[in-house]
Amino acid sequence: MLKWIEIDLKTLAGNVRAIKKALRPGAAMMAVVKADGYGHGAAEVSRAALAAGADCLGVLTADEGAALRAKLPKAEIHLLAPSLPEEARAVVRNKLVPTADSIPFIKALHAAGGARYSLDIDLGLGRWGVKPEAAEAFLKKALTYRKAVPAWVSAHLAYRPAQNMIEAEEKLASFAALAERLRSLAPGLKAHAANSSILCDLPHWQLDMVRTGNLMYGIYPTDVYKKKKQGPPLPGLGRPWRFYARIISVRDVKKGESLGYSAEFTAPRAMRLATIPAGYSDGLTMEPTEGQIRLAAGFRYWGVINGKKAYFTGRVGIAHTLLDVTSIPEARPGTPVALHVRRTAANANLPRVYKK
Repeated sequence: MLKWIEIDLKTLAGNVRAIKKALRPGAAMMAVVKADGYGHGAAEVSRAALAAGADCLGVLTADEGAALRAKLPKAEIHLLAPSLPEEARAVVRNKLVPTADSIPFIKALHAAGGARYSLDIDLGLGRWGVKPEAAEAFLKKALTYRKAVPAWVSAHLAYRPAQNMIEAEEKLASFAALAERLRSLAPGLKAHAANSSILCDLPHWQLDMVRTGNLMYGIYPTDVYKKKKQGPPLPGLGRPWRFYARIISVRDVKKGESLGYSAEFTAPRAMRLATIPAGYSDGLTMEPTEGQIRLAAGFRYWGVINGKKAYFTGRVGIAHTLLDVTSIPEARPGTPVALHVRRTAANANLPRVYKK
């Protein structure tokens, strides 16, 4: 293969175990596998996460849930965004746990045969959810549709690490109090509001379940611990994702030689350049690394060869990129280059190679 994504499921499983170890007794872990498992492959990641101790899975929509159900017939699968009334039959058929914030959907869920659902509360993010002040009246109405059973009450916070911690504390406290009031109407109702950021910075708000996405994939979504001069709250997490492309050509260029469309790059010195068959169609940046447009003064993207940085040279093409390998003599055709790609932006057609 000339380019591929390598996913180490052992590393991912180790991350799941580290997260589970950080949870208080009784708190469940939802492995969030929306957007095809953040680009890692939803089914493969789900199997590894469940085997390592995750209690359930979280996707965004009923379509994602149905696709995952076809591969995992026994897993508990939650939907994190509200479903439409016309999706109720599919939700029931696929034994999904939907999110609800409208009476028409709950009525449709009842008519379709019923299911457990999560009542979502809008704590200010503004995407969906019932307003806190309307939640009790909403639940009383919802309970008249007896086949639709409220099992969870959920919330998503507009929490940005270190910037609004006090606000987040206040909202989580009010949410916990609301959940207790709702529990008097629906005994056994459980609550979840913590994502990866909240688990790291406000771990005392785990409630009954924590939704982990970034942490499971080895990414700390916060650096508050660094400002406190502490180690990471969940030590030992690893990155299971690697994107590789093999060099297909290496050539020497002279100082002053122009390259690329419209001679857009001029070599500032004698250089040795390598070409890889990966570009912005694969998810690599479309930003030029030279010229007038920059993300920041002096910023350059790079790949990694044997631990050494190979800087992008000129503009990234749709399916190719030039790398400066002047100081990497071992770079030759066939040498793999590790590349930085936003996981969910990576081309879905790239082969995934799973290490187990």
